[in-house]
Amino acid sequence: MRSGRPMWAALHASWSSVRAAWPLLLGTGLACGGGIPLESVPGDPIAFVRQEAAKGRLGLDVFREGLQLRAFEERGREHKVRLRTSLSLLEVPSGEIRSVPDATEGSLPLDWSADGYRLLIGRMTYAGGPIQLYTWNRLTGVYNRLSGAPSGGSAALGVGPIRLAGVGRVLQEDGSTRWGVVLRTDGAKNLPLVGGVGGIDPDIAPDGRTVVFARPHDALSLREPVLWIASLGDGEPRSIGRGSHPRFSRDGHWIVFTRTRAGNADVWRMRADGTRKRPITTSSYDEEFPSVSRDGRYVVYASARGLQEESQLFMTRVADGEEIQLTQSGQNGRPIW
Repeated sequence: MRSGRPMWAALHASWSSVRAAWPLLLGTGLACGGGIPLESVPGDPIAFVRQEAAKGRLGLDVFREGLQLRAFEERGREHKVRLRTSLSLLEVPSGEIRSVPDATEGSLPLDWSADGYRLLIGRMTYAGGPIQLYTWNRLTGVYNRLSGAPSGGSAALGVGPIRLAGVGRVLQEDGSTRWGVVLRTDGAKNLPLVGGVGGIDPDIAPDGRTVVFARPHDALSLREPVLWIASLGDGEPRSIGRGSHPRFSRDGHWIVFTRTRAGNADVWRMRADGTRKRPITTSSYDEEFPSVSRDGRYVVYASARGLQEESQLFMTRVADGEEIQLTQSGQNGRPIW
C-alpha cells in the first residue's frame, strides 16, 4: 500500500522542496523516456506549481508575501529556508521551464482556454482570504481579473453557453449558504448548478453545456469522492462513479480522473458518459491532478516516487502506457495542459 494521503485532500498542499530541472538529454532527436520521441509531443505549455528555496533574512514581510518557512540543521547551526512558490510553464519538446511573469506568490493554475492562449489563475488576496480569479494571456502578458466570479480554489473556462465554472457560496432554502458549483453563463453572471451543492473541481466539456465535478462525502470522511456530470437543461446531475480531479479531453469524448483503491491512487480514464473505465497508470505510487494534452494522446500528472516526498511531473502516452518523467528535482505539482 502506498503511503500517500488521499489525493483530493491535497488541493492546497504545501510544496516543500528546492527546484525543478529537466532530466533528459535534449536536442539529440532521440526517443527518450521509454520510447516517447519528444518532438512528437504537443508544444502547448504545461502550467504547474513549482517551489524553490532561498536562504535569506527573515522579516515580517515573509508571511505577507505568502512564503513558507522551514528550519533545518546544517553543520550544527540552524538556518531558515524560505520556500517560494511560483507559477511556472514547461515546454515539453524543449524542456524549457520558466516562471509566469508577474504572477503573485501562491498563484494556482486552474485551466487553459480552448485556444490555449489564456491561463485561468487563482490568486489568494491575503493569507486565508478568498481566491480571486484572473486570466493571463501568454501572448500579450496581460492579466484580466474576473470581477464577481466565484471565489473557490477550483474553476474552469468554457466557450459558452457556460463561460466559467467555479466553486462559490450557494444560498439554501433555510437562508444558510453552502459551497457548491457555480456557473457563469451567457445569460447570467453566477448561477448555482442544479444539484451542485458540495461539489468541487468542476471542468467544462468542449460543448460548453456539460460540467463534471467531484463531491466529497464530508470534510472528515475518508471515503473517496463521487464524480457527477450535468448538462444545462437536463435537471439533476448524474453520478458516474468514484474519483477526484476530473478533466475532460479536448474533444470531450472522455474524462481523466484520479481513482483511489485501498489507499493507492492512479490515473484513470472513462468515456464522457461514465462507461468503459480503465486505468492509465498502475504504478506502486500515488498519481494526482491528471490533465490531457491538446491532441488527447498524452496525460500529465504529479507523483512522488521512491523514498522522496517531493512531487514530480510525469507524462504517459495513453495508447500504450509509456511513461516519461518531466521534472527531476524539487517540488512540482498541479499540472494543467
